[in-house]
Amino acid sequence: MDFTTARLVHGDSAEQLDSVLAEETTAYLRERVREANQVHLALSGGSLADRALPQIIRVANEHGLDWSNVHIWFADERFVPRGSDERNATQIVAALREANGFQAENLHIPASSDSGISLDDAAVEYGEVLNRVIGISSRNRFPIIDLVLLGMGPDGHTASLFPGHEGVEVADEPVISVRNSPKPPPERISLSFPMLASARRCWVYATGASKRDALALARSGSASRTDSPVAHVSATDEVALFADADALG
Repeated sequence: MDFTTARLVHGDSAEQLDSVLAEETTAYLRERVREANQVHLALSGGSLADRALPQIIRVANEHGLDWSNVHIWFADERFVPRGSDERNATQIVAALREANGFQAENLHIPASSDSGISLDDAAVEYGEVLNRVIGISSRNRFPIIDLVLLGMGPDGHTASLFPGHEGVEVADEPVISVRNSPKPPPERISLSFPMLASARRCWVYATGASKRDALALARSGSASRTDSPVAHVSATDEVALFADADALG
């Protein structure tokens, strides 16, 4: 499944969209726990972590999800010092404090810039953690995340896969290091396109009028990976687009 055939979930407002996303995410997490006893969920930062994730956690708690069965991963992370407001982990950790039963050892955060290792080594290390905890699929040699919740930027980037950056062409590594990001901070760690493609489901979350042009280009089916990274999101079972009226235009 890819972005050109993505299931569209429309919300009249961002608030309505957040409610639908929370219900659908909760249902899928519970389904995977029933099937496999655990579930692997990867998250982006920004409004997804700040606004949508707390709603997901609240709804999941109401439905009785035992968060001890959930592993949390990062679609991308900024390579800045631990505790910085620029770290996605800062938002996500704060939200997870409300998740009933969540276990700290199930939170898998990429290394920070003050960890004592380089950006490249941090990317390699995160790939090794994915391989060790989830395991490598015999189908395509990449670990399989159950659900990746992705945001997108006004330039069409998703995770930290930016238009025109060489990282969008990486085909043999699960995690990439990103330098000279057009959006600060400049150094980041991101899941690669083949890692996203190995996921069971990738859901893209887009709200606000600033995303309208980039979303229209992505949905046109004519955008290259260099022009519109989000247009090339794929997954084994499903790609879905959760978008509000402002983003869809």
